[in-house]
Parts: sequence; structure tokens; C-alpha cells
Amino acid sequence: MMIGGLAMIYPNGIGYNTVLPPPEEEIPARFARAEEALATRFWRQQVREWEETVKPASIKAHLAIQSVDPEVLSNIELVAHLTHCRDRHALMMYQHMRFTASAVVPTGDFLAHVGDWTGLPPAELLGLMRGTSPVSAGVSAQLEQLIAAIRQDPRAQELLASEDDPGQVLAALRSLDGGTGVAVTAYLDLVGYRLLDGFDISNPYALEMPDALRRTIRAAAEGDDVDSSDVEGKIADVRAKVPTEHQAEFDSLLDEARATYHLRDERGVFSDIWASGLMRRAALAAGRRLADTRRLPAPEHILDASHDEMVARVSAP
Repeated sequence: MMIGGLAMIYPNGIGYNTVLPPPEEEIPARFARAEEALATRFWRQQVREWEETVKPASIKAHLAIQSVDPEVLSNIELVAHLTHCRDRHALMMYQHMRFTASAVVPTGDFLAHVGDWTGLPPAELLGLMRGTSPVSAGVSAQLEQLIAAIRQDPRAQELLASEDDPGQVLAALRSLDGGTGVAVTAYLDLVGYRLLDGFDISNPYALEMPDALRRTIRAAAEGDDVDSSDVEGKIADVRAKVPTEHQAEFDSLLDEARATYHLRDERGVFSDIWASGLMRRAALAAGRRLADTRRLPAPEHILDASHDEMVARVSAP
């Protein structure tokens, strides 16, 4: 890409950035690398790496951090936990961006070519990606198991239909026997510490908004399993608009776009969106500790602190 990096400055606390050009002497090599990546479909290698190695390892590491309750740690242990969460968060930001090209280049290539051939707008062409990124709609094996358990458990259905405190409803669902509680816990372990919006620790994670979780679970349990969208029919309609001499290329471009489209959201969901929530949890635990000893006016104030400031406050006698 013709990008040498980003330069960022923060005058008066307001962030500004600009794109830097690459060094001129690198440009021929970059064009050569671009041709190689397109010819070898390098994104396919990255998809395999993501599915077989990176995503499973990320989930395992997040769950390991999640298993630590920062509220019961000593001050020394909490400092170490804050540092571990910060380092993990930074690594996950890098991981998110490392898969950006594979997430967008094949789809962009498809939109550019097919848009030129057919005159159809990108929004309509993106409809042909439907069904290739279940995580974008919140779908997971854990959710499917949860839905199956709830539909067989009248107690769970009654809890979800109630207007009781949503936090208490989730706690009651977790405690159910017969497999329902296990399914609820597995689902909440997967999604509970994901940020609901954005990538910054100033935004809440899902467990902080139990009503949103309850509504999500209720809607999923009451939803229709049948997907009425006729993706294959829409693909055929668009293909028919492509000139005959380009239809084989259309098929190839569509295959590449659909094979990589799930990376668009997964690279965030299983990387920094989750790591951000875990960093927020650790920071708020430190904030509550400092507020309890009157070293902060309120726990949330720590979210504006740097890592060094957090560590200094928690470490102070």
C-alpha cells in the first residue's frame, strides 16, 4: 500500500493524525509485492492462520485473563494484572490491524470490478456476502447451544419473559440446572466482556448492561431459525448482469470475497474489542479500590489515567 504510516499528535489533548507517504525508494518493491499478493491470493494463507491458530489462541488467552478476579488481588497482584491486561490490549490492537488487508482487499476487489461491469451500487453487491460472517449477527456455537437449552426449559423462558431486574435474571439463568445454566455461563463467558460500542475502555462491556444481554438472549430464543434470504438467487441475478466474458472472473472474485468476509468483524471481536473490555474491568477494579480509600473521587475517573498513572496510584502506600 502507498502508506508509510500514521503520524499522530495530541495538542491540548485532542488527537490529530495524518497519513505519511512511503519512502520513494520502497515504491517499486511495494508494487511488486502487491502483484505477488494478488497472484498468490495471500489472504487465503491469512484466513487459515486466523482460523487454525490465531483466533483459538486469542480466545484461550482472553478466557485465562477473564478467570482472574481483580477484586480479590493484592495491590501488588493488581498492578501485575493491570500491566498484563495493558500488554494484551496493545497486542490485540496490532492483531486487529494485521488482518485488515485480508479482510477488505478481496471484498474491495469484488466491489470495484463488479461495480464497473454492472453499475450496481456497493450496498447491493455487499448483500451477496450474507451468511458468510455469522459473528456479525452475534451468532456462535455457544449462542446456538443456549437457544436450544432455553427452548427446552420453561423455567428459563419464564425468567426471560419477566420484568425482574435484568442482572438478577442473568444470575438466575446461570444457576439453572439441567444444562441451561452451563449454556448461559458459556455464552456470557464468550460475550460478557466485549465492548458494546467502539474500542476504547471508556465504553461499557456487555455485562455492565445486563438488560441489553437479556433482550439479546430473549430475541434469539424467540427468533425464527429459517433464513428466508435467497442469496443464491441474488448472486444469479447479479451474475446475469455481468458481461459473459467476465462471468468466470466474477465467480472467482465472489469466492474470494465470501471466503474472507468474516475477518472483517472477527478480527475485532476476538482481538481488541474483547481485550478492551478486560482492560476496562481491571481498571475499574483499581478505580473502586482507590475510591474506597478516597484516593479518587469516583472509580470511573481512572479510565482517563495512563497505565503508569494507574500503577502509581495503586502502588502508593
